[in-house]
Amino acid sequence: MGAYASTLVLTLTNPATILSFIAIFAGLGLVGTSQSWGASLTLIFGVFLGSALWWLCLSWGVTLFSQKLTPSRLKWLNRLAGAAIFSFGAVAIALTFKG
Repeated sequence: MGAYASTLVLTLTNPATILSFIAIFAGLGLVGTSQSWGASLTLIFGVFLGSALWWLCLSWGVTLFSQKLTPSRLKWLNRLAGAAIFSFGAVAIALTFKG
């Protein structure tokens, strides 16, 4: 229970998460004084349930695949992930200097 509570607090206080949701809500036109409390609470509850479902699926997937990951496979998975991150970074830099 302590691990859950600390992860919840860490997630809720993450500035990137907060700013992302503010941007999404503003972009969708969900920010305004004309919104009722019920609509706002429904939106917040929906975001909470979506996040909880995502973490449940992520935890389940990690549990499922952790039994199949040998150190050799994990090494190759890390290399693949590193190559993907490097490639995305290279494309982002190229697009920045192109424009």
